[in-house]
Amino acid sequence: MAEAATRGYVGQSILRREDEYLLRGQGRFVDDLPEPRDTLFLGFVMSPHAHARILTIDTAEARAVPGVVDVLTGEDLAKLTRPVVTEVEFPGYIKHGRAVLARGKVRFVGEHVAVVLAEDPYVVQDAVELVRIDYDPMPAAAELETAHLPGAPQVHDDIPNNTIFAGAFKTPDFDSHWAAGELTLRERFRSGRVAGVPIEPRGCLALPDHVGDALVFHSSTQVPHLLRTALAMHIVGASESKIRVVVPEVGGGFGTKAQIYTEEIVAAALALARRRPVKWIQDRREELLTSIHARDHLYDVEARYTRDGVVTALRLELFTNAGAYSSLPFGCTLEPSGGARMIVGPYRIRHYAYKNYSIATHTCPSGAYRGVAQPTCFMAIEGMMDRIARQLELDPAEVRRRNMIQPDEMPWVNAVGVRYDTGSYMESLEKALEAIGYDAFRKSQPADRLIDGKFRGVGIACFTEVSGTGAPGWRARGLTRMPGFDSALIKVEPTGKVTAYISHANGGQGHYTTFAQLVADSTGAAMSDVTIVEGDTAATPYGTNTFASRSAVTGGGAVIRAGRKVRDKMRRIAAEMLEVSAQDVVIENGAAHVAGVPDMKLSLTDIAETAYSMNNRALPRGEEYGLEACDFYDPPLVTMANAVHVCTVAVDPEDARVSIEGYVVVHDCGRIINPVIVDGQVQGGTAQGIGEALMEELVYDAQGQLLNANLLDYLLPTAEDVPDYRIHHIESPTIDAEGGFKGVGEGGVIGAVPAVVNAVADALAGLDVNVNRIPLRPSYLYGLMRAGRG
Repeated sequence: MAEAATRGYVGQSILRREDEYLLRGQGRFVDDLPEPRDTLFLGFVMSPHAHARILTIDTAEARAVPGVVDVLTGEDLAKLTRPVVTEVEFPGYIKHGRAVLARGKVRFVGEHVAVVLAEDPYVVQDAVELVRIDYDPMPAAAELETAHLPGAPQVHDDIPNNTIFAGAFKTPDFDSHWAAGELTLRERFRSGRVAGVPIEPRGCLALPDHVGDALVFHSSTQVPHLLRTALAMHIVGASESKIRVVVPEVGGGFGTKAQIYTEEIVAAALALARRRPVKWIQDRREELLTSIHARDHLYDVEARYTRDGVVTALRLELFTNAGAYSSLPFGCTLEPSGGARMIVGPYRIRHYAYKNYSIATHTCPSGAYRGVAQPTCFMAIEGMMDRIARQLELDPAEVRRRNMIQPDEMPWVNAVGVRYDTGSYMESLEKALEAIGYDAFRKSQPADRLIDGKFRGVGIACFTEVSGTGAPGWRARGLTRMPGFDSALIKVEPTGKVTAYISHANGGQGHYTTFAQLVADSTGAAMSDVTIVEGDTAATPYGTNTFASRSAVTGGGAVIRAGRKVRDKMRRIAAEMLEVSAQDVVIENGAAHVAGVPDMKLSLTDIAETAYSMNNRALPRGEEYGLEACDFYDPPLVTMANAVHVCTVAVDPEDARVSIEGYVVVHDCGRIINPVIVDGQVQGGTAQGIGEALMEELVYDAQGQLLNANLLDYLLPTAEDVPDYRIHHIESPTIDAEGGFKGVGEGGVIGAVPAVVNAVADALAGLDVNVNRIPLRPSYLYGLMRAGRG
């Protein structure tokens, strides 16, 4: 074929199309959408108790407030909705349901007990305070370490020992390989509970049509198609074909908005029942109390290793906190299965066994937040590498070299059966060490780590990043209702302009730019002629949507395949019009020409007019009218990106405050679509990882009360906490997935957590303290330093 070898749009740092209107304040988020005059506003009455029986609910005083239309309880909503049940087909999982409003019992602080409908949002807030509920408080199981022990309060009567899920795995002949090991290292790693904290909390606007049986549902969601299906499944009498979900601008998602929430089901159900628009906007306290939480993991890790520092066998027991209910659609198995399956990372660990558990507690349900369990599992395995190095008096970088998968061993299939088709593990490590000046830093570092009055250390994190998971990957984790595929419909309009309808939802990642680059290259159109449409279930074909570092892999793959079909048809039409063979037609930059004869050319408009019978030229024999193609792309099990983070820190001995002084990232996401957007993803994710490592934690007391449901006490990193990153890229395109792309959205947070933890542990190594939990608050580190030697 005579396709032109000229440089395309992919690989160029093209400025984001979105920035101009967003920076001008012209973006329209859910709360900016016009409200019809008869809109009703929702407000939820939240439980103040973590565990209590609901004895009575008195709504009379709230109903009497002028402007209040209705106050409904769980009994009322049970007539309009079905219980939310997460389907997970995994051995060891206990299925359970949840009413959209609590009935009979509450199981976490913030669980919704009643809902107020009013004609004014301020009236709603007043009326919410007037709903009188009599509770019978009960003991709570709020701590992961104790909730599964005999005698702990039960979250659900039919889930013994609060163990929603228990799994196990062992490679063949593991026990004999374990017994043959020379040395043993055991360690416990503990992560705090965190939240995604998007700048825009959740919200929705439900608009029934004039008949009342169809619904346009605007939501700040990451998963419009999954949400539409869920609404149809959980609202009595609803038809999926009569529900349209539209995603406006989204002020951050990070996985928090990839869940299906009960508030959305309630708003849609009431809009259909009342035949009036219904709006609900979450405030920050509600967001911290009721949007999914994440992490809160406990890793007990054992490694057998040689005197050369090579790990010969690994054993893990992992406990994760599911909260009070299994969230929809990912369930409570996502984190325990993720942490257990991903911990082997880029290392040549062939013999591996794990037990993993998801424990119910009287806390907010957990779900998929950026990175899922990867930040914590790599904190564990990278912490083990550092500890092996200290035990053997080896350099931590050298221990990693001795355990890492080598280039000539690729493709590699890891201990749990996941294939790594390409990767740059050694190259990334060496490049990161060189960029940070690792050898020079080590040579200048004294044994007590004190330099200029502060403890200074360096930390390394080598990791793989699971991305672009297809249907086989979700089935391997028990999620049979997670489709895995994504889709693209590409149309060349009669004017020659191109519109691509993609099953993803833009949440700030730059989709309107990166997808336009892909569409332009795959069709041969000029990028300025490409329009991207997504986040509208009435316009776009069905897909799994936007989370888990999948947009470039799944959406990009669908775009390339659909674009190829359109391009091939345009070549056939152009060949007929130019009276040449289709193999000799080149399409690029919005025009078709004959290879080697650039003056023999047609515009895409010329071709499109023929395709739509808008001139006197006939189509080639056998061609149909129109110029469009659709593709549904399901990638392999996973597409594996990789990276190395190395950072240097200083710990103040006076107050134990941590300062990050240097930070290098070497990232390999395969073929890069837009380098400047990739850099932004890495920078933002790394900032979140720094926050998770140093300061972020949702704190529950023993009674299940969340003590810091506000941004004064739940600390987030600021510009003062985030260093100037130096980011380098390596491209090792995947050979298993279309386009060569790998994911990038989660790599920043995955690498930052273990890199910062290991750097702080290295800085305090002279004190002989054990840094094995996050966040590394000054109070925690100061206590370690006082207890340590020196």
